[in-house]
Amino acid sequence: MKRVLVVDDDEAVRRLVEHVLQHSGYEVVLAEDGREALRLLDASFDILLCDKNLPFIPGTQVVLEARSKFPKLTTVLMTAAPEALALTTLGLDGYLAKPFRSNALVVHTLQAAFDRHAQKEKRQELETQLQSAVAQLSRRDR
Repeated sequence: MKRVLVVDDDEAVRRLVEHVLQHSGYEVVLAEDGREALRLLDASFDILLCDKNLPFIPGTQVVLEARSKFPKLTTVLMTAAPEALALTTLGLDGYLAKPFRSNALVVHTLQAAFDRHAQKEKRQELETQLQSAVAQLSRRDR
């Protein structure tokens, strides 16, 4: 069961996302602001679903800090703002536009982001193995 930290200052959004994800088999933990999110976040989480506009600490900063502490964490940013595509410099695995068009879209977005993150990790692992093999071959040829 994947563990998700949902961060949004709007309680109605938090509860809706919690309901949708729990019914889809996710374990959900809720936080209402960036400080609480960073306090709760640990290596046991698989996914961070974070609103962009949060009190105290902006969602973009929460994502950056989370990714630096937990590189294996899948990160998805929720935003009502149209600049979501410009946020790709954060290294996001996905984003979710608010308001949500459907409950299924929330689940699909998280699963797609999780899959994309897993593929990125696998690609990095394979690149490391390839570099190691090339280095061994070049040492052997000397």
